[in-house]
Amino acid sequence: MSSKSEAETKPDKQIRGLVFAALLAGFIGGWDASSSFFIFPDIKESIANGDGANASWVLSTPNIVGAALLLQSGRLTDKYGPERLYRFGVFFYTCGVVLCTVAPTLWTLVGARVISSSGQAVMGPAAIAVVLRNTPVGNRSEAVGRWGFYTAVAGALSPIAISQLIDTFSWRALFALQIPLGLFVVYLLYAYGSKQVIKADSSVTLRPFDAFLTVAGLTALILPIVKAESWGWSSARTIAFFVISFILIGALLKRSDSSSSSPLQLQLFSNKGFLLSSVMSITAGVAFYAHWLGMILFLTEVWEYSLVKAGLLLTIMPGTMSLLSIYAGKIADRYGERWVMIPGILVYTALYGLFWVLCGTSENLLLLILALLGSGVGMAGVWPTLTSLGAQGIEENLIGSATAIIHTFQRIGGAFGIAIVLAVVGEASGVGSFNAHRDGVLVIAVGGLTTFLCSVFLSSRNSVRNSKSAARSLG
Repeated sequence: MSSKSEAETKPDKQIRGLVFAALLAGFIGGWDASSSFFIFPDIKESIANGDGANASWVLSTPNIVGAALLLQSGRLTDKYGPERLYRFGVFFYTCGVVLCTVAPTLWTLVGARVISSSGQAVMGPAAIAVVLRNTPVGNRSEAVGRWGFYTAVAGALSPIAISQLIDTFSWRALFALQIPLGLFVVYLLYAYGSKQVIKADSSVTLRPFDAFLTVAGLTALILPIVKAESWGWSSARTIAFFVISFILIGALLKRSDSSSSSPLQLQLFSNKGFLLSSVMSITAGVAFYAHWLGMILFLTEVWEYSLVKAGLLLTIMPGTMSLLSIYAGKIADRYGERWVMIPGILVYTALYGLFWVLCGTSENLLLLILALLGSGVGMAGVWPTLTSLGAQGIEENLIGSATAIIHTFQRIGGAFGIAIVLAVVGEASGVGSFNAHRDGVLVIAVGGLTTFLCSVFLSSRNSVRNSKSAARSLG
């Protein structure tokens, strides 16, 4: 693969504006992913009439829709070009958050979340492809580190903003704040995007039946995971959905080949870095999503923190991540991913393990801060690096598919993380629920430990490296 990219064929001002617009997709994703957990109690007590199982659809929908659509959106990105797909995704996302803001009932809100989540599923692979294709090869880990920076900044700001706004207004403030952000991204894309119309890649043709297998198979897989608390892991309905999922995904795998039209490009898994990135995306997804839900429930139920206080303290994690993610990307570019991923996830696992061992029914602020700092260090080294690791050595015309697969596995891991925390915590509440909520914290530590065990198989250096460029970026 050539070491040149689209970054060397466009004016610097256009590149900077376009990349900034793409990085804002990371901000949008981080804002939605972290703040959604804070609106859950308000939605449960207002339009869900106290029904936690029904209210959980607001959290579950993005994982179901995202996992179902990401693979197909990756191939569409490769076919029509990342800029074109990103514009399309932003349009759908903005329409969706407008509908979420004005939704009169729980189920209209869930339907609006389907629309906004569909937009995000299209935006994700396209936006990362825009960033990578406008960045020299030797600086791509740093570029994805900047994506992690924007995601982390959103994760730090949203708990503060949303916990305050819920007290003053309601959960609708979360979605109302995203409307001007979506419109701003639309403006940037039209101001700095390519003016020429990019023709579709004729080598990629849409396969409607494969698209159906992808969407239906992944929906059937994710749905029983996110509904495990109410359905039960061993219920006939859960087992039936898993069986249907395995049949549909098995059919998709059988039909998948090296054709450019296949939504699942199996040849990508022959790349060791991509294979490891895919597996670690599941385990890191468990740890990341379990962290938000598990810690919010522990702090508000066991230590009886207010939502505002819990939100302020939980910003330590994304705040730490925002400080470290760019530099972690620079180190990965120069020395290889293992030198940021292994230490980061080891710190994450050790400090959450320490919290699990030492926490009690009484507040221990020092122990909490150490765990949250550790989670920030771990996610700075792992979360954005997974994308750059998966893209190393991948042909330019497959980057959309590669990042879509990685993000699909992250969604699946996230669904598992939320479902397992909800399963072990159940309906327990108050100080008397300490043991159940402590088990929820254990899910976070186990997710980190599993990610660490996978990370030891990473190569000491990337197969593709532009050392001189990376060395300059460290200077």
